[in-house]
Amino acid sequence: MGVRRPRTLGRPQRRQRRRGHGHLLRLARLPRRYRLRRGGRRRHRCRRGALARPPSRSRGDLAVIPRRLRLRNFLSYRDCELDFSPLHLATLAGKNGDGKSALLDAITWALWGEARGRVEDDRIRHGADDMRVELDFDVDSDRYRIIRKRTRGRSGALDFFQLDSQGGLRPITGGTSRETQAELNRRVHMDHQTFINSVFLVQGRSNEFTVQTPLKRKEVLRKVLGLERYEDLFRHANDRRKTAETDAAIEERFIGDDEERLAEMPAVEEALKQTASEREALRERLDGEEKELAELRLAATEHERRERAVVEATARLDDRDTAVARRTESIAALESDLAAVRETLEHAPAIEERYERLGAARDEERALAALAVRAGEIEGAITGADSEIAQERRAIETTVAGLDRQREDAVALVATLPSLREEEAALGGERSRLAGLDEGVREAQDAASEALQTQAARADEAGGYRARAQELKDREATLAAAEGEPLCPVCRKPLTPDELQATVDQYQKERRQLGKQYAAAQGAVEEAKAEAATHQERAAALQEERRTLDARVRECEQALAARLSKAAGAERELPDLEGRLATLSQSLDLEAFAKEARERRSAACEQLVALGYDRERHAGARERVAEFEPAEADYNRLTGARVQAEGLGDRIAGARAELRRECEERDHARETLTEAQTALDASDDVSTRLKAAEDAVAESRDRLTALDKEHGRLEERRATLDAIAARVEEAKDRLAAARDSAALHEELARAFGRDGVQAMLIEQSLPELERIANTLLDQLTEGRGRTQVSLRTQRESASGKTVETLDIHISDDLGTRDYEMYSGGEKFRVDFALRIALSRLLAMRSGATLPTLIIDEGFGTQDEDGRDRLVAAINAISSEFRLILLVTHIEELRESFGRRIEVTKDPEHGSLAVVR
Repeated sequence: MGVRRPRTLGRPQRRQRRRGHGHLLRLARLPRRYRLRRGGRRRHRCRRGALARPPSRSRGDLAVIPRRLRLRNFLSYRDCELDFSPLHLATLAGKNGDGKSALLDAITWALWGEARGRVEDDRIRHGADDMRVELDFDVDSDRYRIIRKRTRGRSGALDFFQLDSQGGLRPITGGTSRETQAELNRRVHMDHQTFINSVFLVQGRSNEFTVQTPLKRKEVLRKVLGLERYEDLFRHANDRRKTAETDAAIEERFIGDDEERLAEMPAVEEALKQTASEREALRERLDGEEKELAELRLAATEHERRERAVVEATARLDDRDTAVARRTESIAALESDLAAVRETLEHAPAIEERYERLGAARDEERALAALAVRAGEIEGAITGADSEIAQERRAIETTVAGLDRQREDAVALVATLPSLREEEAALGGERSRLAGLDEGVREAQDAASEALQTQAARADEAGGYRARAQELKDREATLAAAEGEPLCPVCRKPLTPDELQATVDQYQKERRQLGKQYAAAQGAVEEAKAEAATHQERAAALQEERRTLDARVRECEQALAARLSKAAGAERELPDLEGRLATLSQSLDLEAFAKEARERRSAACEQLVALGYDRERHAGARERVAEFEPAEADYNRLTGARVQAEGLGDRIAGARAELRRECEERDHARETLTEAQTALDASDDVSTRLKAAEDAVAESRDRLTALDKEHGRLEERRATLDAIAARVEEAKDRLAAARDSAALHEELARAFGRDGVQAMLIEQSLPELERIANTLLDQLTEGRGRTQVSLRTQRESASGKTVETLDIHISDDLGTRDYEMYSGGEKFRVDFALRIALSRLLAMRSGATLPTLIIDEGFGTQDEDGRDRLVAAINAISSEFRLILLVTHIEELRESFGRRIEVTKDPEHGSLAVVR
């Protein structure tokens, strides 16, 4: 398979390449002075912020605003619906474990299939077989509905709709869940990782951005700044560079191949000259050979004409000799026929007498043949009557035999009636046994149901013990994690160390007691479960035994009923069978059957006697006809002889006259042959010389044809080499254009790559990110223990080289320290400030108010003054967001904002969420 020649890259294509470069620059929206040119990279120092904002999408394209959430069997929720429409700044409040974070997990699971836990089925509520989350959300001015479902042990399903102004649903679900997820990501322009790094501060993961590796932090910042467009431009430029390099390599290969072919041009020119010279010499020799051939053909034609004349004269002489011989034979035959006619006429009286006797014998035979036909018809009637009588006898005998067998079968069936009635009585006992088995099945099923109820009651009891133990464990964890003086979980008063230890000891004692109670209840569950299984197995065994017995009884009843019915019928039919059998036997004995056939036979016998047909007389008549039958041929010959005798004399005279004329023609043919032979002997036979001349001419013509073909082939080869030479020049132009294109797109790829424009944009965005974060940190501390962050994109490696990075440096009044050296409250403030800065940077980049901010916990690390400052900071930035949700279990924060979503948990109905 040949290599495909690349598309033409001459001068017009070079202009097209420049248009493509300009198109890439327009897509990138770079300043015109940053465009790259051949021969090197032109750099300009841009003013600060000139490229800080990359190409933006339409306003609000990241505005994912939850509007309505409905959960069914998701984590701790059995059935719950929540309306976010009236909310702007609200808390999501409830006790630990009530299901606050589960609501946020439902949002991320609906949008991206991501939530806590690695096993999908673990998210299905205990005791349920499936789960479903339905989320209505806004993106810009469009509203969508996403429905994600999953059945335990099976794959999930994903449905995506767009809501119109009347509330109708327009499906935009793809062919597969993967296609649907891709369409969803395309419309929200955000994946799960970007969501939890900017919009959603996940519980326990508020430091997601801070503790990540520098490369991952840089990747998050790239997505926040929307630098994916430059990645597309980088890949596009790199692909076009690779295409141009491939085209150049192909052109180089073709140029090399073509130049190797052009090396044979001198040999082709020399071969053309030699071929032309040989063709000219051969044409002159062929002219002389063709002239000699024409003369020899004329001589050969004359010699052939004289040979044909001798042959024709010989043939005419042979024809005349044959005609004379035939005529002589004809005369002899006519004379023989005349002698035979005369002999036949002499026996005329005897022939005529035998012919008359033949006629009389034929008349007698025809009369007797007519009587034979009639006798055959009468005999056929007699035979038919005999056949009917015999058939009737066989039918009666067959009926008698059948009736006799039926009578014997009926007698045998009547004899079985007593035993059949005994079997019918025995089936009554089997029916009583069926009733006993039904009672046993009911008792086993009742016992199994009672055991299952006991199992459920003990399982609920064990669940209560376990929930109480978990609640005590959570309280211990809360007391252990508290900073400063811990608060009593019940009265919320500060605890002394002794009171704290006493409370923890009391919790541990109660947990041990609950563990014993849980173990006892769980043991009772297992005992009840085993007992229920035993009763269920017994009920199943009894049911199987009853099904087998019932089938056997039904089968026996059906068979017995059929046999009883058949025996009773035989008892009723026996007298009638015996009467019919006696009647038919008497008819056979008295020959009292087929009366009509017997009468027809008697009448036919009388007609045959009256006809008087004699078979021996008829046979004698046929013999006489056969004896005189040759007389007919003799009579026909006699008649013909009388006619022939009149014309045979005239025919003989005419034949003798024709014989004399044919002898004269034979003598003339002999003279003509002598003259033709004399002329042939006088001419020469040139056939050998003619064959040699023809072979020489044919050989010269074949050689000339071969030279013409060779000359044409060489002319075509020279034309092909001329075209190859022109093609090489064009290919060299395309090679130069492809190399120019490859070099240009290589520069573009460097410019659009991560070390080019992207690195510059990230570098220019960092001061704004630092400013926003540090301003927020000032608000959170009000100058006390001033904490500042700074971001660095370059550092020196151990070898002294400068490497790209994205390091976070944190400093306060004590200097710069590692992130791990700060307290939990200080870490949260830094994490919170950076995350809010990322969110605000995201809003500035898109040119829209950032829609949603979700903060899951984190306030527990702050003291009362820190929480107040955090609340004030959130209020200060609330105008920049359309929806802010703060997840907390701290009582003091529940009323700190205008609205709240109250989450509670009921052991029977699961978690519930209500907007207050």
